[in-house]
Amino acid sequence: MIAAHTVPRPGGLGAEELVVDGRPSLLFALVAGVALGLMTGQDAPPPAGARSEPRLRLVIRALALLAAGILLWLLPHGIAVILDYYGVMFLLMVPLLFLPRWGLALVAATVLVVAPALRDAVVRAGAPEQEPAATVVDYLLTGWYPALLWVPVLAVGLLAARSGLARRRVRLALVLGGATASVAGYGAGALLPRIPTGAGLGLDDVTAEAHSGTIAELLGSGGLAAAVLGLLLIALDPVGPARIGRGAGRGATALRLVLEPLRALGRVALTVYVGHVLVIAALSPLGGAGRFEGVVGWGILIVLSVAGVAIGLACEALGRRGPLEAALSGLAALPFRPARVTD
Repeated sequence: MIAAHTVPRPGGLGAEELVVDGRPSLLFALVAGVALGLMTGQDAPPPAGARSEPRLRLVIRALALLAAGILLWLLPHGIAVILDYYGVMFLLMVPLLFLPRWGLALVAATVLVVAPALRDAVVRAGAPEQEPAATVVDYLLTGWYPALLWVPVLAVGLLAARSGLARRRVRLALVLGGATASVAGYGAGALLPRIPTGAGLGLDDVTAEAHSGTIAELLGSGGLAAAVLGLLLIALDPVGPARIGRGAGRGATALRLVLEPLRALGRVALTVYVGHVLVIAALSPLGGAGRFEGVVGWGILIVLSVAGVAIGLACEALGRRGPLEAALSGLAALPFRPARVTD
């Protein structure tokens, strides 16, 4: 996401950058689903009588992210802020939080098919212009990060956590299933529009472009995100008895060391995201997101990335969470702190 907002774009703002556009935000959504599972018991969720508190905590987190995102939109950065959409996604996930795994799979498959069709119908009919309907439709269906369309991605992340991320078969399922979905999505986006229109199939508009909100994009980018998650779990979090040679073991250790900056950055993702938006807003006279030129854009990318990694490593060394991560958790825990009684 940082790269998408800083790297110079020779083709202009409308030119899609292959790696950084669309795909990081869907990976963000998949990891959000995984995080929901990690926060609520992973593959051993709490019993039915103890689920009100995690649901309320999630609602508080969602509202805080919604408010933070709205405030960030007010700044002159040129970034399509994701946090408020993220908050809406969390609200949509509240009723799904403790569904059985088959229920999550069913919801993901159903919404994957129905939501893009609903979006197309709304676009053809004309999105409402009056409030609050216009804002609701934007957040759910037609905005940069349409929350309803992305529910399947979050549901897959939650399903993975509920299935047990430490299990080898779950990791292999993420890699193989994600790769298959990605090939299907990007393949459809590349091949179906080439079918002659005389066939009467109406496939000219099929696309997997970033932020298109189509089934092809959700399968392509969402599947790629799942495969990346599975591969990184295999590479960075070995489980079970090690049966690899000494050379392979050294290779795995070296890989973990090389990827440690990414791990550090991931520990403070919210802090770094908000921080990079504020920095780009402060530097808006130099161009703003997508408009930085040459050395300026690359320099900002390097500085922000190094600073993010440094913050992550510092927080780990101090045994603390990122500043905004800690603040969000503390806010969500406020209603459940025991009241202090004065003698």
